[in-house]
Amino acid sequence: MVAFAAGSSSIPRVTSVGHPVRWVVLVALLLAAVLWNLPRPALPRSPLAAAAVLVGIAALSTAWSVSPRTTFEHAVSLGILFVACLLLAAAVSARPDRASALLAGILGGVAVVGILGLVVLVVDHGRAVAAATYEGPARFRGFGQDPNTVALLFGITAPLGVWAVLARRRTVLAAVTLCLLVGTIVATGSRGGIVAGAVGSAVVVLVRAGRRPRSILAGLAAVAAVAAAGAAIQSLPKPATSGVPVVVPANLPAARAGYLDAESAYPLNADVGRPLPGGGQPAVTRSLFGGSGRLDAWRGALHAVARRPVAGHGFGTEQAVFVDRYYQFVGGLPENSYIGLALQLGVAGLAALAALVAVLALAGVRALRGPRRDIAAACLGVLAAGLVVALAQSYLYSVGNIAAAALWIPAFMLGTADG
Repeated sequence: MVAFAAGSSSIPRVTSVGHPVRWVVLVALLLAAVLWNLPRPALPRSPLAAAAVLVGIAALSTAWSVSPRTTFEHAVSLGILFVACLLLAAAVSARPDRASALLAGILGGVAVVGILGLVVLVVDHGRAVAAATYEGPARFRGFGQDPNTVALLFGITAPLGVWAVLARRRTVLAAVTLCLLVGTIVATGSRGGIVAGAVGSAVVVLVRAGRRPRSILAGLAAVAAVAAAGAAIQSLPKPATSGVPVVVPANLPAARAGYLDAESAYPLNADVGRPLPGGGQPAVTRSLFGGSGRLDAWRGALHAVARRPVAGHGFGTEQAVFVDRYYQFVGGLPENSYIGLALQLGVAGLAALAALVAVLALAGVRALRGPRRDIAAACLGVLAAGLVVALAQSYLYSVGNIAAAALWIPAFMLGTADG
């Protein structure tokens, strides 16, 4: 968890080291999983087959990719992550104590990332806090590259904190860790992080409460109250300015009489949704489900999907294919994992992902009737949170992303939870 967070840190020197180190750590995780399974691993067949189909389509897309080398490298990295997850799941399949230790290790690593964010805040406030703009207030980013980076990781793993508290595993430490995760999400201003954490936590509460209506209502009420309070707090800070006129540079290139250099006065990299020159900057109102410009980016990305709807443009080419020309959106990706995968692998990739998720989720649901109910509850919570936040972040298939391993390790544990 810490290594992948370092690969997308708010501190450039840390990021420069973390980028290559995270791949070394991934290979080390794979080797450790192999050793943990000695003398002979028993990989779960259905998850293995479903994962192989997705990775196989990704690798096959090298043949039609707009960037074959990028596609091949991304397919290999996804295969390594999935194999490591399958081996870890196999290693803990018959040992509930191992499963609990693995989930606690993920939660502990995430807590370290949160603590590092507080350290950065104390040492270098400018690195830890993104300055306010005309369209948004100042937002905490801590150890992450931007405010949404750590919020993505913490939103996915917040259900593990709820699981640890309800399981009474070092309750005080678990409660402090959960407060750290939730507090950081609120400070980042990430709406997706709040919604994802709330949905995943609600799943854990529902499963843990069993058939006790009062416990279910009390738990869900607590989750809803925390989420509502967090959303309300996020709405309090205001943008630094609003309605600031667009300043057109005075030293524009000389143009023929009657003509104007349109790229200098009205650049194409933000022309969609932008007011005409001299029209000022309209105030951007952020709400729980809007205000980031993502809808514009999604519409534009879907147009690119329509050009190659069946097999996409090649795995790992999302950033190359998507072009951000949207005034209210800032990002090199459409920030939606499902649209992003459709860009890369089309309907075939989406179907393969849906099959993999279905296999894992169904195994987890079956496990709720067995002795590993608590482990299944925690992993189902993580999977639910991960699928929800995938609507607002492009990360499910990006192995180098801060949250990919944090999602897929618990998700693949569901494939053996009913064993």
